[in-house]
Amino acid sequence: RIERLPVPSFFSVKKAGGHSQQIMPEGWNEAKAAALRLFPQHKHGILRYFQILHGVRNDVFRFVTSNKTKWWWLRNGPILPLKFRAMFKYNKVTVSQLFEDLFGDEEDIKFYLAANIGYYSDRPQELSALFYAIAQGSYHEGGGYYIKGGSQKLSDALVDIIKEHGGDALIRRTVTNILLDDNGRVSGVRHEKNLTIGKRRDPKDKLPHQAYAPVIFGNAAPVVLQSMLPLEHQQAFMAPFNGKPLSPALWVLFVGMDRDPKAFGVTEYATFVIPEHCRTFDDYANFKTAFSAEPGHTMPGYVFTDYSKLDTGMNTKSRYFAVMCGIDDMNNWQHLSEADYYAKKAAWETALLNDLDRQFPGLGRHVVFHEMGTARTMNEYLNTPMGATYGFAQNAPFIQSKPPTTRTAIAGLFLASAFGSHGGGFVGAMLSGANAAKQAKKWAGQHLPSTGATASKQVLAEAATN
Repeated sequence: RIERLPVPSFFSVKKAGGHSQQIMPEGWNEAKAAALRLFPQHKHGILRYFQILHGVRNDVFRFVTSNKTKWWWLRNGPILPLKFRAMFKYNKVTVSQLFEDLFGDEEDIKFYLAANIGYYSDRPQELSALFYAIAQGSYHEGGGYYIKGGSQKLSDALVDIIKEHGGDALIRRTVTNILLDDNGRVSGVRHEKNLTIGKRRDPKDKLPHQAYAPVIFGNAAPVVLQSMLPLEHQQAFMAPFNGKPLSPALWVLFVGMDRDPKAFGVTEYATFVIPEHCRTFDDYANFKTAFSAEPGHTMPGYVFTDYSKLDTGMNTKSRYFAVMCGIDDMNNWQHLSEADYYAKKAAWETALLNDLDRQFPGLGRHVVFHEMGTARTMNEYLNTPMGATYGFAQNAPFIQSKPPTTRTAIAGLFLASAFGSHGGGFVGAMLSGANAAKQAKKWAGQHLPSTGATASKQVLAEAATN
């Protein structure tokens, strides 16, 4: 139903103001060889680094795919730290601590190996090394892919599957209430039409509508789902999520050009630009503060993703599409008036495009379209608290005594969003949704009159945000 396009290389790293770029290729062996070639003095640390990533991934895969019956736990529970040694050894370690152990205060090798740290967090000082090893190792193992035609193609394919199985998908509708029966189980939702995602209700939609089903998937942040529940059930629902730190928000700048960026030195699909003021790897945490003021001499780091490197199906003749993206903070924008917000955003658009031209001289003159989204945009369109793009922060320790789950305290309500059990982001949200479906099917078989295929047809997948 969808066509996946392999990304030609993992990424490249460019120090702002410099001319050379360091390329991180796809594949375990290729990445290791490139790192050893660029940083031969760190041979021991590099070999250990890739050994750790590989070991953690293997342990996690064996653990996740094990048939964990009661007898499995009785047999393996007491020896889990020995059976899955790498997984437990790095559970309480942060990425900063891991890199400090491997490379000391040598910062260039850290930037090279983990230039894409912003895919996961804005704070390597807190990000779980275990989560990082799983995610980063996945890129080295299987590479990156782009869905031809854009992510809308994936949504369209999922809608087709829903309709083929007798369901329907309603767009531009927001759930306002999750309905419960007398026993506290979900029974349906109340929803209304919106003019625009994140905006006011359509006045022509006079009455809210209701839909009924015994199972509901919530595709929103827990705090949003909480507000939809009856007051007396909100505290129990939120208890597992209280106090969990949020992931960062992102800013994005969409760029349309009338010349191929390759002509101006853009050689890779994803180029991470590290600003001059970023001296240490831990300085990554300061990128989001750049937008706290008007543009000046301090620029944030960002990734420039050149989609013209792929046959995306969206590039028209003589038009080339790319995106600049980096870490943002809702506090940079939320207290501004509408006029001040758009003025500040416009000033930063200009500054970022000027910096792009500085990194790739001549490219700026060929930008024919640009539009910027901020943390405030993420907050409005994703309907996430503080614009959190990746759900909850994946901080150390990653394995907890009470691990997160897609099941909730409300019978029949399952969390299927970036805030679910598998971490945040695009892939995390999909994994969370898949896990929610498995748990819902199991729950339905145990608690609903119908079983098997019949029970699965009673499930309602209802959008909680749009």
